[in-house]
Amino acid sequence: MRKDGSLAADASAASANLLMPRDMDRLHVGRDNLHARAYFQLRKALMAGRFRPGQRLLLKPLAQELGVSVTPVREALLRLASERGLVPHQSRTMMVPVLSVARFREIRDIRIELEGRAAEAAANNISSQSVSALEKMHEQLMLARRRRDVQTVLSINEEFHFRIYRSSDLPVVCGLIENLWVQMGPLLTLNDFSESATAKDHPHRSILASLAARDGAGARLALANDILWASKYLEKAVIRLNQPIDDNKKKQRSASTAGAN
Repeated sequence: MRKDGSLAADASAASANLLMPRDMDRLHVGRDNLHARAYFQLRKALMAGRFRPGQRLLLKPLAQELGVSVTPVREALLRLASERGLVPHQSRTMMVPVLSVARFREIRDIRIELEGRAAEAAANNISSQSVSALEKMHEQLMLARRRRDVQTVLSINEEFHFRIYRSSDLPVVCGLIENLWVQMGPLLTLNDFSESATAKDHPHRSILASLAARDGAGARLALANDILWASKYLEKAVIRLNQPIDDNKKKQRSASTAGAN
């Protein structure tokens, strides 16, 4: 994993299979709609933590990796920037934003409300087969944790959560949740797994138990606890990322004050 503060890594340094979609992913966009394809895959990559905060996204490497021309990639990046998933950077490139601590906390609190509501509704709709599938996903996630396979952990975690949310039959809520994950997904790469839960006490276990019991209130509470548990570690990383920025601002203010006297 990267060290905090190393914010200039290029997209070309990512692994070769960083953005490769699954067959099912390809079915959600028309094969002839290259802009939609590029947008969907880049958005999915942000949600699943395949990019890091501060990482620069370069047009040509991304186009080569996605198998499209530069134009649809540029359009997709601009669209993601309008959704606050990316920010413009120098030399006409885009960068994954480094969230402020205040913005991180705001997103966390909104997630608790929206994802909790989706989990509560899902408890009334989800099938036993889906619960069993979620159980298997969690087992795979914990295996990947033990192996410290970060990308697999993040990919399964995203799939685990959104399988629950899409069982809620609340498409507007799910869309809002996706928009939040576009912004916070890259932060998931900052978890170093040094203080990781075991298979038995992981917050997912309570979510699964509530879904199996069709306990909507319990599912909502368990989901909130899962977000808070992860946020406890992520907030520390966000604070570290912002520390150099804060220090520079203080130095600039001090210099400005000295010049005024």
